[in-house]
Amino acid sequence: MKHRTRIIALLTLTVLLACLVGCGQKDGEDFTFSAAVVGVPAGFDPALAATEGEKIAALHLYENLMRLQPGENGTQVVGALADSCERTDNPDGTETYVFHLRRNAKWSDGKTVRASEIVYAWQHLVAESTGSPNAALLNMVAGYEEARRGNPDALQVYAKSNDTLEVVLQRHCPYFLRVVCTDAATVPRRPDMPNRIGSVTNGPYVLGGYENGVLTLTAADYYYDAKRLGPDTIAIRYCDTAEQAAALMEAGTVDFVCGVADEAVAEQGEWLRDPYPETAVLIVNQMNQQLENEELRQALSLAIDRTELASLAGAALHTPAEGLVPAGIAASEGGVFRTPEGIHIDISDYEGSCQTARELLNQSGVASLTDVTICCAGDEVSQAVAGAICRQWQEKLGLTVQAQSMEPEEYTEALTGGAFQMAIVTCTSDRNDAEEYLKMWQSGHSRNYAQFHSTAYDMLLRVAESASSVEARDACLSDAERLLVEQGNAVPLYCTNRVYWLRGGLTGLISDGLGVFRFDGVRRTAG
Repeated sequence: MKHRTRIIALLTLTVLLACLVGCGQKDGEDFTFSAAVVGVPAGFDPALAATEGEKIAALHLYENLMRLQPGENGTQVVGALADSCERTDNPDGTETYVFHLRRNAKWSDGKTVRASEIVYAWQHLVAESTGSPNAALLNMVAGYEEARRGNPDALQVYAKSNDTLEVVLQRHCPYFLRVVCTDAATVPRRPDMPNRIGSVTNGPYVLGGYENGVLTLTAADYYYDAKRLGPDTIAIRYCDTAEQAAALMEAGTVDFVCGVADEAVAEQGEWLRDPYPETAVLIVNQMNQQLENEELRQALSLAIDRTELASLAGAALHTPAEGLVPAGIAASEGGVFRTPEGIHIDISDYEGSCQTARELLNQSGVASLTDVTICCAGDEVSQAVAGAICRQWQEKLGLTVQAQSMEPEEYTEALTGGAFQMAIVTCTSDRNDAEEYLKMWQSGHSRNYAQFHSTAYDMLLRVAESASSVEARDACLSDAERLLVEQGNAVPLYCTNRVYWLRGGLTGLISDGLGVFRFDGVRRTAG
């Protein structure tokens, strides 16, 4: 049975919204938008883009199949290089997407963008010889594993004609359009000029120059939707330090700043917060016999003052964790995954939580712990957080645990070898989707350092992966997260935020939820 979805309605909505937000924008004067970003780029190759600053540049120079734009419930995905798209559910559980490219989509040298250039880009991305940190973005595409082993033609991405692209996914992937087809790494690539990245582009802006750390982008005359663009020129200032970026804002030199340090944020009251895919987690080794009692682990979790830990990490840039998946990560079909009903950790009543923790500890029958340590990296924040947790457990539960700081190599060896009792790790994701935060706790996963094993947990993730309903998928993922947190082998501590500043009188900034911003829709507000 086939299920087909058209995106053409969204494209119509895109045009309407562009007309609405454009009111009051153009006043006959050129509009230059200036941004300060922390981190000097190593280059501007989309396939190799690793930092936020590199990805920001790529997304303005290159157009992908889809793009994000503001919607009623946050951002929504709409057609970009693709004029329309059809999805088919296949009897064998795979999915087929057929993209119809715009016939007026051009490269900056006037040549038409072809479907074969998407095929070439994706094969290049997954090739091990490319060395891209973004290759796993395509791990849902059929043939990915064989392509990684050296046969790029195995990747099931086909140019059916110059303007028709077919992609076969080996499994259901609700976020494919929203995440994969909007990412900087998966933009088209010209095979006839592999070493001239940036010289010929197909995006809304062309490279004006890169000098003294300033990347200048100018609106492309050839771009099919040039009337949608806000700035005529975008100047991205790459700063070596967060202090330099903050100084540019304070001097009034730029319109936008991101990536600043906690101290700068604390001194200003105008910063806006953007969720970021990063959660600090205390993991408990399931193989450790002293910590095998579930009531003990629950007590340990409840007795942690997450507000204090977030403050130690930098209160302006961190918030107490209410679950493993950070707030702001998208649900399967838009909106956010973390809703009030999906909060698994109550941070509103710490003393009440401690009372419950003491009751659970009594029920566990554990009176003391012997030579139990929390391993952590040797940086100042990790040491402070580990020390605070040990103090909290001593004060609230009467349990003695020691913090053990390690050098990076020793710390990594302890995690991968399971030679620890408890450890503080950072959970991150390369895509804006809850499932990616939960996969690492599946039995046998390479990053399942806690050696966590739960048949029920594995089953919930398998059901979520094959669910045809996005509501059912999100429900299974939420249940899996709750099970993981309640069993106490993964104890979320605090989440990271990216903060940014946007000059007053400007609107239309877009974020992908991973710390990457787009400026092409920024406009001056009327009045």
